[in-house]
Amino acid sequence: MSPLRTKSSLLLLGALTACSSERPIQGTNRPQPAQTQGSTSVVDPSMLPAGHPVVPIADPQENSDRVGRPPRRLSVDQLRASLLSVTGYTWVAARSIPDPSSPSGTRTVPNADMLEALAGTLGRADFLSTTSHALDPAVTFSKLASDAARIACRQSVADDVDQPDAARRRLLREVAPTVTLMADEAAVRRNITYMARRFWGRALDANGAETNGILAVFRAASTSAEVREGMRVTRPAGAPADGWRAVCVAMATDPQFLTY
Repeated sequence: MSPLRTKSSLLLLGALTACSSERPIQGTNRPQPAQTQGSTSVVDPSMLPAGHPVVPIADPQENSDRVGRPPRRLSVDQLRASLLSVTGYTWVAARSIPDPSSPSGTRTVPNADMLEALAGTLGRADFLSTTSHALDPAVTFSKLASDAARIACRQSVADDVDQPDAARRRLLREVAPTVTLMADEAAVRRNITYMARRFWGRALDANGAETNGILAVFRAASTSAEVREGMRVTRPAGAPADGWRAVCVAMATDPQFLTY
């Protein structure tokens, strides 16, 4: 091999080595699955097609009412993606960040992604002090997820109130934004079942007990009385939009939304 070719090969090898050393190691966003030991039972053969082999399944009664792995809490990225998918919004707010060039030492970012800013608090590994993501159902996660849900739901419901075309609304597809419970309870129930499919991927009975519970949330928020301090109104009387905002927050903070 000629000296020129040897020198070129060494330079190429050095460049590749430098590039590989500068590339950060990507950590996994998924912990090791926690398996639960369970027993099996045999499917009733009369329910299977003729000649079908025997199918064993896990027995929920002997496996803490679970089949398969236990539920997992959403990560920060999954929470943001889920909120964006169902409401069209995530948690965006003003935030102060350090800035050495500013006289005060800080500057304000008007539209900061708060879930990204608080990712470490919400359990994302920084790969300096910890290399594993914390996905426990902690109180801090519950509180910050609730803050994110309130911001996203407020903006999403406000958009739907201003949108005359029902097909283009995200949350209020089955009911007009101004319809009260007294005016059309059936439409309110239909919209609750629509939102349950959107948030939880479940089909609720429009007249079932679970729908009745969500309906009570809508009723309380949409019919709340006006609050005054002297001559000043500190909280206006409830309206249908307030009811739908409360239903949205309730669904977005339910374990059915925050786990998978």
